[in-house]
Amino acid sequence: MKLSYLALALTAATLAGCSAADRERASGGFDYVNIQPTDTLTLPGDLERPERDSEYAVPQTDVKNAPVGQRVNITAPQQVRPLGLGSRVLETETETRVYFDIVEGMGDSVTEFVEAAVKTVLERRGISYDEQSDGHWLTETMSLQQTVDGEGGFLGFGGEEDKLQERTFRYEIIQETESHKRTTSLRVAIDDFTQRVDGRTVDVAPVVRNNLETELLNVFISEVNRKQQQAVAQMKAEGIDTQLTQSEAGENILLVEDDFEQAWPLVNLALQSMGFEVEDLNRETGTYFVSYSEPDSGFLFIGGDDYEALGIEEGEYEFRLLESGDNTAVRVYQDDTMVSKQWLESIYENFRAAVKQQSKL
Repeated sequence: MKLSYLALALTAATLAGCSAADRERASGGFDYVNIQPTDTLTLPGDLERPERDSEYAVPQTDVKNAPVGQRVNITAPQQVRPLGLGSRVLETETETRVYFDIVEGMGDSVTEFVEAAVKTVLERRGISYDEQSDGHWLTETMSLQQTVDGEGGFLGFGGEEDKLQERTFRYEIIQETESHKRTTSLRVAIDDFTQRVDGRTVDVAPVVRNNLETELLNVFISEVNRKQQQAVAQMKAEGIDTQLTQSEAGENILLVEDDFEQAWPLVNLALQSMGFEVEDLNRETGTYFVSYSEPDSGFLFIGGDDYEALGIEEGEYEFRLLESGDNTAVRVYQDDTMVSKQWLESIYENFRAAVKQQSKL
């Protein structure tokens, strides 16, 4: 069986007299575990025994195999931290799971984006895995070794010897995508878990498994967030692009590759830099009412307009913006009639450059 060992930096902790495993148990003495219950209260003959109130009676339980003393694990449970944009957890969640909604920077598929982040983390940590099916991965067997300090003694002499604690397990990673494709979930589970101390199998508190699952899931969330932020930064550095294309109805349009909220102010600034004068606007209908006139070269090249001639007819136009999926379609009208493809081709390169430039600012 192939094992992947997760190395722990325990040297400093060992020198300080405390190992990583010691953080899972309480400090101090454990003499209380040897205290025997007191005998039944004996009363003098001239006193009456008070009646017992059963309301506060401690029920009889079988605690023979329950953890006591050093065996009690006091580790605090880790929480899933949905820190990335678009990530969330459900309040009713009972498993180690997070949900991702598609946001800017994830491209067309949140499923593929999250899957790429998962594989990046596993490869960076050197963890081999088998793909059981689409969105279902099972890692190789992991081995986590720690030193458990012995109790008692003085200055390291006497008392119990240190023990080697080894935990072996496999990660199971499951991704499930909603039918609408805009949300995907990621769950981490621990399989085939075993804990041994000096070769002897011992029970472990459920919180240990939960924390192993949560730790890895939080790393996945951080990687998704890092990739998303990196993609957004790259998009902003490159600027928002525009395509000259056709709508599903066969209309010639300018397609700004961003949503309406972002495209609306950008188109305004782009039109003004191109020489269009925005005379009115209506955000509810997504319309800019503009006029265009050829640039004035000024007198002796002084005081002229600072935009290039577009080679289009002077006059009034309407630029109507409408959200188209994750993008924004721009249709141009003159006298309530859509302009020709040739007209759009005349302004396309200038419009594309202006939108890209304004999106970088």
